[in-house]
Amino acid sequence: MEETYFLGANSRSGFASLYRHFADEPGAFLHVIKGGPGTGKSGLMRRIAEAARARGLDTETVLCSGDPDSLDGVYIPALRQGWADGTAPHTMDPSHFGADGDYVDLGRFCRPLHLADRERVLSLNAAYRARYAAAYRWLAAVGALADAAKAPALPNEAQEKLRRRIRGVLRRTKHGGNGGRETRRFLSAISCRGLLRLPLPEPYSQVYRIESPRGLAPRVLQIAAEEAAALGLDRIICPSPLDPALPEALLLPGTGLALVGGSAEGTRSLRPDALLPPESGEERQTRRRALKTRDAALESAVAELRRAKALHDELEAVYRPYMDFAALTAFTDRTIEEIFK
Repeated sequence: MEETYFLGANSRSGFASLYRHFADEPGAFLHVIKGGPGTGKSGLMRRIAEAARARGLDTETVLCSGDPDSLDGVYIPALRQGWADGTAPHTMDPSHFGADGDYVDLGRFCRPLHLADRERVLSLNAAYRARYAAAYRWLAAVGALADAAKAPALPNEAQEKLRRRIRGVLRRTKHGGNGGRETRRFLSAISCRGLLRLPLPEPYSQVYRIESPRGLAPRVLQIAAEEAAALGLDRIICPSPLDPALPEALLLPGTGLALVGGSAEGTRSLRPDALLPPESGEERQTRRRALKTRDAALESAVAELRRAKALHDELEAVYRPYMDFAALTAFTDRTIEEIFK
């Protein structure tokens, strides 16, 4: 089985990282990969993941939030080994070198750049950072407009009614408590391809869709996470990529149950808006205007991310002629042989 998530997000406050939650189970070992653009980091991880699946092993793969066609991480639970791109913006280092992690340097397969190409790299990097800065300004506006479209908070009595309903849903699942471990993964990303939401992993066959045009889904999911913790359930909280302080999904491994906000497919629905006072015509118009403007601002942010992706592709093209790909391929072959011997 392959599970796929994001660990980074382009958010209203800049780049948000969940990489500290990756390969963090007891006894896990994380190989942090270093190297410039185009030096084969994603390719190495892709081949490791393919080799694991060919041997019938489960994998967790992490997509790049800026370019979802690229891998930023792979973890093999059966081996308790993970590999992750440790370069900016998600710079990583092992917590205890040699004990729970080490480095993989792919930069050694890249010859020094000529002077003209060094200058080209500096120019492209500056332009690349400028495009991301512009994207984050647009995303800050998207976040403010999303706030303007939210409904008032649920009254305490309504929250308690909702809590009882969720408690009943959780208690009907087949579980006996499985440790209560909590981890976090992004299920969505604001990327160069727009707002991208990954499908739920296969084990989640019972999905509650939280239908809330007035923006109550995050509060419902917070309550669900609290109740799952009280029952001792393992849980994966999936934050919103726009505002990582707010959840957009809750996955409960071992139960087959997931609660998802937004327009996801679901087998059942929760409609918390029914607990709010009726929306006035003026409130409805204000919300619709805010959402329409939000969507336009999001399109502008995505356009900047597309420009950044094009610049990154140019950076990779600069480095490519300096790479010894034959040596990289031989190294990858040896690495895979060592992993699965």
